[in-house]
Amino acid sequence: MMHSRSLDRRGFVALLVGGALFPTAVQAQTSLITDCRGRSVSVGSASRIACIGGTITETLYRLGVANKIVAVDTTSTWPEEALKDKKSLGYMRAISSEGVLSVRPDLILAMNASGPADAMDQLVASGILIVFVDSTSSPDAILERTRFLARAVGREEAGEEMCRDIQSHFNVLKQWRADHSGTPRVLFVMRMTNNRPLVAGQGTAADAVIRLAGGINVGADLQGYKLLNTESLVTLRPDIILTMSQGGAEIRQALLNDPGFSMTPAGRKKAIVEMEGERLLGFGPRTPEAALDLAHMMANAGKPV
Repeated sequence: MMHSRSLDRRGFVALLVGGALFPTAVQAQTSLITDCRGRSVSVGSASRIACIGGTITETLYRLGVANKIVAVDTTSTWPEEALKDKKSLGYMRAISSEGVLSVRPDLILAMNASGPADAMDQLVASGILIVFVDSTSSPDAILERTRFLARAVGREEAGEEMCRDIQSHFNVLKQWRADHSGTPRVLFVMRMTNNRPLVAGQGTAADAVIRLAGGINVGADLQGYKLLNTESLVTLRPDIILTMSQGGAEIRQALLNDPGFSMTPAGRKKAIVEMEGERLLGFGPRTPEAALDLAHMMANAGKPV
């Protein structure tokens, strides 16, 4: 059965046949690119771009094509004007195909983790150009993603300039880490569920950014996100708890009220740090600065202010 927010099959086909899903102008197709799903897509001078993923939105703004963006998803928290000035597509993992099509895009750029799957399948079937963008969380992937998006919107030169700037900030981070030998034990908490922390293991953006900033993810033996009980939290012995600023106050209060947390090094020092979610986990152009800020916060966590 189709997702409840997606077009039913009969209505979807009717829109396809009637041409209601297509922009009024035909896009000139001038460049062939291969997206992260192995799909060869011809892209040209798109003028109505729908962005599904904050990393995509941020990159396109930096590339100087903000005027071509017609809609963004709710992870597009930077720059701040994106969510204010552009139509909202909702959360990137709960996209409505008809919502995207209603803004009449001539190019859809979507992070590979976008969903649900049936909505993505309908967008592919619509005939409107859709390009899936690799979601890998690593410095090399950021540079590759920047160049890929620059090609997709015809801004290759600006993309190379962006990559040089991003690399220069990674170099600053590398030098800072070389000058500071500390390797704190960090646990990322996504949220609290029934007073149990949902924490990040390997294969997550949180794991990647902790390591990038010079920390040790004490949840690395876990795969993905897992709920912990008090005994496991004590056993992991985190020096620092890392959270997103969205919901951070509630997580902090719940942990400080947990007798088990008070038995950890982080609990004894009340060492809890937070950062805005997309900046922390998005692995976009701001990531090297975000990782350096995180390194500074980890170095000072639990110390008297």
